[in-house]
Formats: sequence, structure tokens, C-alpha cells
Amino acid sequence: MTKKQIDVFLALAELGSFSDAARHVGLSQPAFSLSIQRLEDAMRMKLFQRTSRTVFLTTEGLHFLPLARNLMQGWESTFAQMSNVAAIRNGRVAVAALPSLAAGMLPDVVTHFAEKHPLVQLEIRDVLHGNVIELVRSGQVDFGISVDPSTDLDIDFKPLLHDRMVAILRKDHPLAHQETVSWEVLSTEKLIVMTRATSVRSLTDRAFAKAQITPHITMEVDQLATISGLVQVGYGVSALPSLCLPVVARPDLTWRSIVNPEAERSLGLLTRRRHDLSLAANAFLDEIYQIVPNGVFSAFRDHIRFESDAQPAVQRSR
Repeated sequence: MTKKQIDVFLALAELGSFSDAARHVGLSQPAFSLSIQRLEDAMRMKLFQRTSRTVFLTTEGLHFLPLARNLMQGWESTFAQMSNVAAIRNGRVAVAALPSLAAGMLPDVVTHFAEKHPLVQLEIRDVLHGNVIELVRSGQVDFGISVDPSTDLDIDFKPLLHDRMVAILRKDHPLAHQETVSWEVLSTEKLIVMTRATSVRSLTDRAFAKAQITPHITMEVDQLATISGLVQVGYGVSALPSLCLPVVARPDLTWRSIVNPEAERSLGLLTRRRHDLSLAANAFLDEIYQIVPNGVFSAFRDHIRFESDAQPAVQRSR
């Protein structure tokens, strides 16, 4: 049974004339009659009773008529829905991102995307790096935004931007009068850091290890806002990636680049290997590339470097 045969059946059922129905569907009368015959053969029953003057539905044809109409409506509805998908008029986009990126990078992107595609459902999962990887690997999200999972062969990573570590200080702190701060000097201060489960803490620990320095850690916290509040009241200082600045910035706080050595990380897009993104997810990525370099992070260009290209994600060889 084909869609064309259903078209032919419905035309004949409505018009009751082979010649009129054939003209309606744009077929010659012999081709039209053959289509009806093949439909009846496929269904192994007569659908029409023919007389010298008219054509009318058999009992079986009357039973099939509403089913045929439902078939056509379902067919047309399917193509209409797929047309909406192609035009990104509906669908779903799910993204997992580090909390600092979800709070600093994505709000502007979400706003612009929602204005263009108001019926597309958006889901943002602000989670730690390990959870980003798991959500991407399991297919629960379209893509993630995090640091490079260099040891995970199931994930493709495409760099999006790079940021450097900065010292978070009160404006009246003595170190705020310097242009830069070294890790050695920072190690003498009461240091407030993120917990070991975070990618930020991993970066901090690697930087101190590279400088062969043991820091004076006075407190570990889970949230960037807590670091911001503790530094503001003078409890200590902190070292954070510059992408965290939109989240921790307060009127009484400032930041300085940390040197000797400089610590930089790459952040980018994480996707499942050999899995293409949906049209809606690709449209969301387009918004990221257009908006993020000129958005909230543009005020911190001295510490954040954006990738200028948009080449396909790097695939890892096994």
C-alpha cells in the first residue's frame, strides 16, 4: 500500500466517478483504475462496487474509509512536524556546563536563542566536570561545556576559549597594589579554595605543584559565591580561573594575574564521539559562537582568549 494509492482511494470515494477522480489526482483513467486494482489486490478485498453509471463503496470500503483518512492525516502531520524540526520551530536542546560557565556564559545565549526559537525546550544542567562527562556520554544532554577530558576516548573535545588563573583580592589588600601576583607570594596568604571535587581545585593544585610550593589553605568551599563573600569580608584571598570573574565580582573586590608560572586552562565543547547534533543543538551552538566573545566575558579579554574558528570537534584516536 502506498500513499498514492490512498490518495486515489479517497478521491474515488468522494467523487464516485473514475474519470472525475482520475482528473482530480492527475492520472490517466487507465493508470487510475490500475492503482485501485493494485490497492484492492494488496488488501485482498473489493473496496468499490462498480455499475454502468456509478461507483460506490463496499462494506469493506466503508470500513476502510475512516482508516484511510487517518492514514493521510498522520502522514501530513508527520511531514508538518518534521518541517517544524527543520525550521527549528520545536525540539529540545539540553546542555551540561560547569556552574561558572552556566552562570556567566549561558544566560545571554539562552535569551537570544529563546527569542529566535520560542517553542524549543531548553535544559541547562549546571554540574561539576565529572557529571558533565557522564551526561554527555549517556546522551542525556546534546553537548557539554567544560575542560578537556583528555583521557576519555568516548568524548570529542573542541576548544572554545582559554582562561588564566587570577588572584581574587579586596581592593584594600596590599597585593591589590601590584600588577601581578606570584604563586609564591600567594602561598603566604590565607587561601580560600574550592573543594577537591571541582575542576577549579584541580587547576589550583597543579599550579602550586608546578611552582613547587605548598599553599596555606584556610578553607575549602563548594560555591564560588561563598569565596566571593569570604574574600569581601577579609577572611582571606583566593585563586580562580578568570571565567569565574562575572560570578564572584563585587564592588569591594579586584583581581590580579598570577605569574611564575602562569596557569591557563582550555574549555570547550564536549560531544559524544560519532554522534551528530540535532538542528536545534547546532543552532544553539551558533548562538554561543556569536554571543559569547562579545558578551559578559568581553570585559575580561586580558585574561580570556577566544578561539577564532569553528572547525569540527577534534576526534581522539584509539
